[in-house]
Amino acid sequence: MATLPPVQTFATMLTTLRSRCGLHATLGSTPALEDILTGANDYVFDQLEQGLPLTSTIALAANTPEYPWLSDDGETIARGSVQSVWIEQGDTERVPLPQGIHHAMRADQDLRAIPERYDSRLIDGEWSLEVWPVPDQGYRLFVDHNRVLTRFTQPTDKPSAPARLVLEYAVAMGKAHYGKADADVVGQSFRTMLYKQKVKDKENRRFVPPSADCPSRPRVVATANGFRQVG
Repeated sequence: MATLPPVQTFATMLTTLRSRCGLHATLGSTPALEDILTGANDYVFDQLEQGLPLTSTIALAANTPEYPWLSDDGETIARGSVQSVWIEQGDTERVPLPQGIHHAMRADQDLRAIPERYDSRLIDGEWSLEVWPVPDQGYRLFVDHNRVLTRFTQPTDKPSAPARLVLEYAVAMGKAHYGKADADVVGQSFRTMLYKQKVKDKENRRFVPPSADCPSRPRVVATANGFRQVG
């Protein structure tokens, strides 16, 4: 069975940030570290966001119908920005999955096959990706979506950009803030990671030339009333 990537949250990343900055639990201003982490999330998002959809993958495991909206790279996928979902069949073919799973489908708990549909389902207060039928083996999903800038200040909030990049930039800023000698080393590590991510994103972008019928895509942001497009 495939191992699902861990879901990183503001709380878990704040703990890691403090540890990597070499700060004891009682040392270092918590508000300062929180501001650094929130700022890192916004900065990395701005560095990567280009207004174009990209394609992320999610590995499905046998006998597992539900997954966090999290890519194989550990990046949160905003469900409101998802445009299409495809499942890999063989080495070259991808088949689109329509959205919508009803209770009668879920009632057949013994059915195992290649998934034919997907949906979002609220489980224990968290929206999860659900596929039907339950996978009979490992498969790979391709999800076309946009990055969305969401709140990143509360313990359970998830980053709007790849967590490893947000954390690396926050560590570099945190070490610089507290006068750590290796701040520049971490900063260079972040710049290398950011460059590689930009190259990867370019390879995974879905570009549709703007036209009168299909103008350039606006930026997608999350608000208290749901997702909206700006720009």
